[in-house]
Amino acid sequence: MNFKIYSLIVLICAVLAGCGGGSGSSGGNKDNGENTPQKTSYVNWETVPSNFHPSTDDISFRTDGIEKINVDAFGFDEDVEVIYSQNIPANEGALRIFKVWNKQASWGDLRPRPNGKNLDLKNYGSYQCSISVQNGQIVALEGGCYVKLQIFLPVGAEIEVYNIGQLITKKYIPMKNETFLEAIHDATWADDKFVVIENYLASYTGSKKPSLTSYELGKVIHEFMKSEEKFKALRRLHAVVSDRQNLGTMIETEFNYFDREEARRIVGLN
Repeated sequence: MNFKIYSLIVLICAVLAGCGGGSGSSGGNKDNGENTPQKTSYVNWETVPSNFHPSTDDISFRTDGIEKINVDAFGFDEDVEVIYSQNIPANEGALRIFKVWNKQASWGDLRPRPNGKNLDLKNYGSYQCSISVQNGQIVALEGGCYVKLQIFLPVGAEIEVYNIGQLITKKYIPMKNETFLEAIHDATWADDKFVVIENYLASYTGSKKPSLTSYELGKVIHEFMKSEEKFKALRRLHAVVSDRQNLGTMIETEFNYFDREEARRIVGLN
């Protein structure tokens, strides 16, 4: 039995941080030419009885210059997906909301709100929902409830979509060098530092390429104690150094006398 009760009055949510909680949202790709597995729906929409008043709302929005979409429909996270469709024009998108209600409903206000390079799709107002779902079937309902959210984007759109703070698409926004260096420094163990390195490199996709200065690479190397760890970091990152003429100086600073020859060989200075 999957039973979840929402009872939220968030009349001043616009000035408070967050409008709900939860995690576990999942994303998927459809209509994009890929054979992607279909996720299991929280509610079988085709079998919702008419006395629960099933309906959908579509909200369109522009994505010009948008890098990140933040979704929060009163904390709903049971069935949220991103669909890439050839029917969506470039720089456009849409949110489809699947709703049911019984006795009465209050949906608040959900509208797109651009915020620099971010677009917020969040509910404000009041929302009261009590729902019980078993094997995809609604077995009890009072109030108005969301049962599915779909975010439609054009095929090839490189926009990160988050639902209640959880990433549900691929990551497209590159990690800034300052963030990378801070994360390396904050990681306690060598294995954790290498995870940060891989996350940094993986955050660059398509035509976006990482670029470090020799000084920045030196700061990364300095975070490791053992010679083999320093060599491993050097192998992973030296190819993205922009001022390669300064690699020799960096090696003289960050490697001990006995390791400098190997370090120079790794970067192609021998």
